[in-house]
Amino acid sequence: MKKKVQKRKLYKTSKSNELEYMKVIKIFIVVILIIALTYFVTALMTGEIRFGKKKEPASEEVSIQYDEITAGQVFSRSDSEYYVLCYNFSDSFSSYYLSFRETYVQKENSLPIYLLDLEKSFNQEMVLEEGENYQQFPSAIADLKVANPTMLKIKNHKVVERIIGLDDIIQFFQ
Repeated sequence: MKKKVQKRKLYKTSKSNELEYMKVIKIFIVVILIIALTYFVTALMTGEIRFGKKKEPASEEVSIQYDEITAGQVFSRSDSEYYVLCYNFSDSFSSYYLSFRETYVQKENSLPIYLLDLEKSFNQEMVLEEGENYQQFPSAIADLKVANPTMLKIKNHKVVERIIGLDDIIQFFQ
């Protein structure tokens, strides 16, 4: 007897396209996993992600400073009599002004001294330009012009005294 050889019918399908899609999907998944792992490791190192007990952030006490004022506040302080020290805060003598001020404020019966930075853009309107005239004792902010440095004594919302220049201001504090 002869054996019959039966040929198998094989269906040819496009398996190569399916394999290409699977490769792309696997590469995409690997890239996403690498990015996620990198983020996770970086977050652990920077402290963004922590395991265990969570530390509560230290609460800082918020304080409002009342010493620095703007040009619009020169005549509107609640005190009836006070000084306003006008100078550029980045000036090389600014530490001296602050030191003198602290010494003066600690004295008994001293008047409050407010600080005004002439370099700030909203205070530029009151800076005295070269050759420009100024009123000696103005009572409105529109009329007030000062040079760097100037110390103003304000009484009842009017300038009653003006000390101009570094030497005169140092002499006032001594």
